[in-house]
Order: sequence, then structure tokens, then C-alpha cells
Amino acid sequence: MSGMDGQLRDLLDAAVGEPPHRVGVEAVRRRVVGRRVMEGIAGAAAVAVIAVAIPVVTGTLGHSPAAQRPVTHPARVPVAYVVNLGSGTVTPIATATNTAGKPIAIGLRPETMAITPDGKTAYVTSNSSTTSAGSGTVTPISTATNTPGKPITVGNGPQAIAITPDGKTVYVANIGSGTVTPIATATNTPGKPITVGAPADAMAITPDGETLYVANWGSGTVTPIATATNTAGKPITVGRQPLVIAFTPDGKTAYVVNHGSGTVTPIATATNTAGKPITVGQQPWPIAFTPDGKTAYVVNFGSGTVTPISTATNTPGKPITVGAEPSMIAIG
Repeated sequence: MSGMDGQLRDLLDAAVGEPPHRVGVEAVRRRVVGRRVMEGIAGAAAVAVIAVAIPVVTGTLGHSPAAQRPVTHPARVPVAYVVNLGSGTVTPIATATNTAGKPIAIGLRPETMAITPDGKTAYVTSNSSTTSAGSGTVTPISTATNTPGKPITVGNGPQAIAITPDGKTVYVANIGSGTVTPIATATNTPGKPITVGAPADAMAITPDGETLYVANWGSGTVTPIATATNTAGKPITVGRQPLVIAFTPDGKTAYVVNHGSGTVTPIATATNTAGKPITVGQQPWPIAFTPDGKTAYVVNFGSGTVTPISTATNTPGKPITVGAEPSMIAIG
């Protein structure tokens, strides 16, 4: 693996500053490791994303999209689903035995995945080419039978995917089209594409499910979309190359990490008003909140530091030195 590690480091250096294609804190890793390694290292079978499905009776628990999880007893043991970018498949893994099941054929280039809150359906985005200009689809997979449904046509270069807390709508950001496609999960039919900025990239839905925020990497804006009507609001100006959107546990503030300007922009979700940018380190991307929501930690890839931010005052603390090129953070 030493040769592979060296190539990954070179690819990371080359890819910094390019628009990533993954929502949330996994944005740059998915872009770099998934796409760049696949294109730069012939024959590699890269894993793009992994998610876990747990069929339940009803309901979800959590204060953020990332925290959506079952609140009732599962009907069966959890199954992990792994998207294989290079082989055009999704592999189910029974977590009770760590046994891989039969690969589920998706075709094209499957890249990202999200699972409905009830755990019954996984949605996988696929692109017809190695570029963001290729036509895209989303394939629903029944987690009860691991059977793929008919691919749903969306826009060019589908990347980020988000599902409302009630599980009724899937949103797909089409980076090649500058649009977001809503999909009704009851019928798996796509709605009219919603025009946002170009390219449409990272997305996040408020904990109450009322607003979808879309980061527009190229225009330095965030577009709010009312999920009740699927109408886009006025773009909110943030910093250069917005990369990640995350919410405080109470959902009152969205924090937008601006990779190109080394800042974080707080947005009041009640009014969609941007506050003063918070200066952090160079090339930031991941962000995580403490469970009480009092502190946000921002990882600065270019600086080798982590910046704590007091959410009460939106003031940054002294940067914490970590290792070279930090890329992820999780709070226990």
C-alpha cells in the first residue's frame, strides 16, 4: 500500500482547489479518492461511499440530516451498502456476520448514496461518463430484497443527494446542469429541475425538513429551496468555493465552509441572512459540532490545524495544530 499512499498524496495535492462532488464532511475525500484515484490509477476498484440501512416500523431520531436514525426496534439486522465506483455495483454487507452479499448491478458510474429514514430504500446516483457533463440517473434499491428499480433520469453529473426527514422527497444536485432534481419517493418520479447556481454541489436539509440549502461552488453562494413548494429563494452570498453546509443541533444556524477563502459563513435559517465570515485556516472543509451545539470544529487541510468556533458569538478560538493535511473529523 505504500505506493498507493504516495499516489494518493500526489493526487490530493493536485486536486486541492477543484470543486468536490460530495455533500457534507466527506466532500473532498469522495472527490479525490473516488474520482481521482479511479482516473489516475488504472484498474483500481475504488469505494465511493458506504451507508447502513435498518428497516424499522416508523419514525426517525436526530437533530440533523446526518443524525437521522431509527427510533423503533429494527425488523432485521443492519446491512451496510458499499458503492463501488469502478465496478458499477453496490455491495450489501450483513453487519452481524461481516459477510458480503451478491453485488447489485447499477451500471454507469455509481458515486453517491442515501437511504430513506425508514431504511427501506437506498438511492444511488450514477453518471454516464468520468466528467460532470455526462447524463445522470438515480437508481432506487429495495433494501428488503436488494433489488434495483428502474433508473430515474435526473440532470448532468448528479453528485450530492439528500432526503427529507419525512422520507417523502429525495433531492439530487446535478453539478453539470446547475440544477437540483426532486424525486417523490412514493412513486420514484422526478419533478421539475430547480435552477440554482453553477455548479450545484453540496446540500443539506434543515432538521425540520423545511429548507434545502445548496452550495454553489462556482458562484460563492448558497441557494435556499423551500421543500414544500420546491421553489428556490434568493441566493445567499458566502465566501469563495463553498464546500460544506452543516447545521447546529437546534437548526437555527447553518455554517458554510468556504474552501477558497478560508472562512466559515454563518446563516440564520429563520431569515436566510448571512452573518460576518469567520476566519479559520487555509483550505477548510470538514466541520463538526459538539452534541450541545456550543462549539464547531473546522478542519483546515492547508494549515494542518483545527479551528474551534464558539457558536454563541461566532468567534474563532486559537487554532489547534494536528497532522499534515487533516481531512476528517468526528466528535464522540
